[in-house]
Amino acid sequence: MSNEITQPDQGEVLNLQDLLVDEQSDGLSDYLSISMESVGNDTVVSVSTVEDCPTIYSSTINGVSLTDMHYLIDSTVVFVDE
Repeated sequence: MSNEITQPDQGEVLNLQDLLVDEQSDGLSDYLSISMESVGNDTVVSVSTVEDCPTIYSSTINGVSLTDMHYLIDSTVVFVDE
């Protein structure tokens, strides 16, 4: 069972800093998992910690389809060489 936290009507900000406890210089995927789900014309985005009892933050983006969401992510991702 997980600790699920849903935060509706809080604007367009999802602060992931609280989920990054004891983070090092490892990749973000070592600490967080992100998933997206289509619900009608909306998209539910969930971010969870990668641990035995994960904490899950979930938000519904109204009026944005999953296809639109993938397009927005693909067109704005910036890759940084370390």
